[in-house]
Amino acid sequence: MSSSPSSTKKTDYTGHYKASEVDVYPSEFLVRAFLGTYEKLKIDHKLLRGKKVLDLGFGDGRNFQLLHDLGMELYGTEITESICKLITERLYQRKGISVDARVGRNTSIPFANSFFDCIVASSSSYYMDEGNKYEDNLAEIHRVLKPGGLFIHSLPMPSTFIMRNAIDTGEGHMRITEDPYGVRVGTLMKQFKTEDEVRSYLTHGFKDISIGSAKDDFWGDAVHLWLVVCTKT
Repeated sequence: MSSSPSSTKKTDYTGHYKASEVDVYPSEFLVRAFLGTYEKLKIDHKLLRGKKVLDLGFGDGRNFQLLHDLGMELYGTEITESICKLITERLYQRKGISVDARVGRNTSIPFANSFFDCIVASSSSYYMDEGNKYEDNLAEIHRVLKPGGLFIHSLPMPSTFIMRNAIDTGEGHMRITEDPYGVRVGTLMKQFKTEDEVRSYLTHGFKDISIGSAKDDFWGDAVHLWLVVCTKT
């Protein structure tokens, strides 16, 4: 699972990632987004070679191998320095991959305006800080992305496993009460009921919005996500 760059819960994410010594694979939807060809989506990944990409809330670092193989310049954010150190050292020692990883949150990304050509957010952009709204996360993502830059991300449906028995604190911002991984109870996340709702948040800063979806059942854990690709206006 990917960690959030904007959860206020004081959970030992470092210990969670350190306990896993097995190499993990990239998020399937990112592989499909970059390498697949679909009726409503075609990314020419060759144009991204040498470009700057941010993995927002990179968690266990599973997406960096793919982004490295695509020839991009790698950057990432996570919520603690210890996570950044653990994952970057692991990537370099095991694969020779270098990543500029910095401590950051969804509402505070430590890079300059219009710095990135591409931002990926695999199960991360919807983690909320107390007192903020999802619009605040989007505004910060928009700030560090170049005009015409790609924003590729996944968003949770109400039926996905992490939302089970979550408490709605208003406007679909949900307080998590159950987590089979034991790390996100108490965290705030934004859920999205419909494709139209997803689109409504993006229309004032993004264009070329392509929305897909995936509904999987992993032995009792429903993983139901919106899959979104768009560009900054």
